[in-house]
Amino acid sequence: MAGHSNIVHFAGPNSKILDASVQSAHYKMVCGHCGDSAVGAVIAAYFEEEIHWIRCPSCGGGTVVSGETQFPGPKVGGDVLGLPSDVEQAYQEARSCAGVNAYTAAEVMCRKILMHVAVDKGAESGKTFAFYLTYLSDGGYVTPPMKPWVDEIRKNGNIAVHEIPATDPGRALGTLIFTEQLLRMVYMMEHLAARYTP
Repeated sequence: MAGHSNIVHFAGPNSKILDASVQSAHYKMVCGHCGDSAVGAVIAAYFEEEIHWIRCPSCGGGTVVSGETQFPGPKVGGDVLGLPSDVEQAYQEARSCAGVNAYTAAEVMCRKILMHVAVDKGAESGKTFAFYLTYLSDGGYVTPPMKPWVDEIRKNGNIAVHEIPATDPGRALGTLIFTEQLLRMVYMMEHLAARYTP
């Protein structure tokens, strides 16, 4: 399915066939489905409104670009090796939420990830959120230098859950960055140590 074979390019409101060799028949993007940086095939376009329907050559997924906004957008944040499946699923959901500008949902997921990590590391499920934070701290998973930014994950998640105003995009992206770093410290370093040390 990869590549641009068997693609017919269309352009404009009259659905005229567009020569695939012209620059406007292709669009450089980071695919919101597979994450590859690729030059996608423009399947259809409405040039008056700058709307493009694009197919990724790597995964075949469809993307719409309207102006400068891409749907689905590329995932925000980086991959973290060594995550258990439930933590991985929650982290990918947080990344996907941020990628589609669902910043409140992204911060809520980052807050929830703290609970996932605590339970994965041995905390009993069904406890309070405060219990999980204490568990992570007492267990050494959150070290003293990490406490201020882990507390930002908690505070920002609380604001997203309990307050009415829209979530600030910059704050939400910061929350995701802090969450990514926590996951790197708790899981990825242990994963890499197991891989590279005797």
